Amino acid sequence: MGAPHRAEKEWARELMLLTGYFRCWDCERTWSIADGLAENPDGARPQQPTTEVGTYADGSTAPGEPPAGRSGETATRLRQEGDALLAGQGTPWGRITVFSDSAPDSSGGVESLAVVSRPGRPTLVAGACAGSGAKGVVCLWDMADGRLVHAPLPGHPDRIRSMTTLLLPDGRILLASGGDTGTIALWNPVTGQSVREPAGNWLGGVTGMCAATVPDGRTLLVTATPRGAVRLWDPLTGESVGRLNPYGSPIQSIAAVPISADHTLIAASDTAGRLHVWDPAVDDPWEEGAAVQLSARALADADHRVASVAAVPAYGRTVLATGDNGGVVMLWDPATGAPIGDGLPFSTGTAGLPVITGATLHGGRAVLVAGSRQGRRLRVWEPETGALQHIALDVAVTCLATAGPELIVGHDRGVLKLPLPGR
Repeated sequence: MGAPHRAEKEWARELMLLTGYFRCWDCERTWSIADGLAENPDGARPQQPTTEVGTYADGSTAPGEPPAGRSGETATRLRQEGDALLAGQGTPWGRITVFSDSAPDSSGGVESLAVVSRPGRPTLVAGACAGSGAKGVVCLWDMADGRLVHAPLPGHPDRIRSMTTLLLPDGRILLASGGDTGTIALWNPVTGQSVREPAGNWLGGVTGMCAATVPDGRTLLVTATPRGAVRLWDPLTGESVGRLNPYGSPIQSIAAVPISADHTLIAASDTAGRLHVWDPAVDDPWEEGAAVQLSARALADADHRVASVAAVPAYGRTVLATGDNGGVVMLWDPATGAPIGDGLPFSTGTAGLPVITGATLHGGRAVLVAGSRQGRRLRVWEPETGALQHIALDVAVTCLATAGPELIVGHDRGVLKLPLPGR
């Protein structure tokens, strides 16, 4: 029949426009499915005229379409190349520090991170690594240069799934770790010694943990399991002193959200995508206390099924961040349960089990970093201005943390740190 005439090609393209659209992670422009099927990429046309909104590290602009969200957002794209972080056309942005190898007999992957900040002393980064025979080891690195400060700490009979730091009323800092068969251990991060040997927990694997401060001055360890058990523990005695989650929903993510200097709320997402907020200061788990649930209407309107939670700085205070498996991140006021701002929209290449962290940079600017577990792309978002930056890594991300203006990335081969992009 021969090649179709130009008019027939245009007619066919118009029909294909009815098949839908997709958003390109790399250029942040919206294209039709027909564009994706074009024989010659030069023949593809974005849905909006090209505008100069993308910015590179050297201040030059790159063609692109304003990403979804508030007007004025910019998208800076960075990529890892060896130990360097590069912007457009190879412009240097910053250096990546690779932390020292973990346990000699480990797989190299890091499942969980915790930052140990000690006033007047070097900041330490703790990572949970998988040792031989599926046993877990704890590694402690110096934040400044990424070197191991102790030999890897063995002792977990199971794979470590979660970690957190505990600041006790007497000023001591402990490191807690939880295993996938329910073991809980406490460590002294300064000496590397075990404070309490890993003890079994019949409640199931510890898939999440955090520290809660209650008004009577205590610091409690909070643990969560996929079976729905959320428990409060006295970290020094190992005694269970309370429970949360009266409905018993299976928990997949948990975070501590401070509402004052001496009062912390606990937020958790369950496997059905529901979000729960509890007050550990009340004895009866059915009593709400100071806890305010998120707006059910706002969650439904956004079709937001929460898969991960994190406490992050924004708008001059600590707010709750929630992420879903589509890559959407929303911010919430823990005092009212209402959403804050427009949120971070879906973007191609960011879907999957979300990992979220946040930091306050120099000058008081708050940023949120979001990615997906086993993904290789991160988004660095400044909620108050809408500025958006993308980072493409050579490793599969497993967990995130921040220490000051630096981002710590746990991945399938170890740990690295990089400077959080600024303006």
